Amino acid sequence: MRDPLYTKLAEHIASLKSADEVVWLLDQLLTDGEIRDVRDRVRIYSLLAAGTHSQRDVARLANVSISKVIRGAANTHSPKVRAYFRKHFPDDSGD
Repeated sequence: MRDPLYTKLAEHIASLKSADEVVWLLDQLLTDGEIRDVRDRVRIYSLLAAGTHSQRDVARLANVSISKVIRGAANTHSPKVRAYFRKHFPDDSGD
């Protein structure tokens, strides 16, 4: 069961009217390092979901450690996760 506050936060984010509002809220809640971590994770997932790059290539393209990529790789084995990231965050690496 999800924490009620986590669910309330998700509902609030879903109700926001603009990306600017979401960015503002995330800037209040997350440190610069946490924002980089989220950005890196989205990049890793999008590259892995594309299915065209090895894990080492993903680490190089995303400029992260191979251990970060390996941790993300397990989640992208799910067809639902792969489809979501292919649709919403397509690989734009050009490689």
